[in-house]
Amino acid sequence: MFGKKKTEDDAIAAAVVHTLLSGLTPEHRSGVLGELTDDQRRLVLDAELEGRQDRWNRTHDTKWGES
Repeated sequence: MFGKKKTEDDAIAAAVVHTLLSGLTPEHRSGVLGELTDDQRRLVLDAELEGRQDRWNRTHDTKWGES
């Protein structure tokens, strides 16, 4: 997802992945991620990070990574 223009569908997918993974216990999260291939896991974790960044940007006065 990085390196390309994010579409509305990409943003929605990232928000969903972030919400789902952040709601899991650490054991369940590890179990879910452990079932994926390396490439799938990388895509899911990238989407989760984008969802986390988008949520941060919506709820704080600064953008992700800025002071």
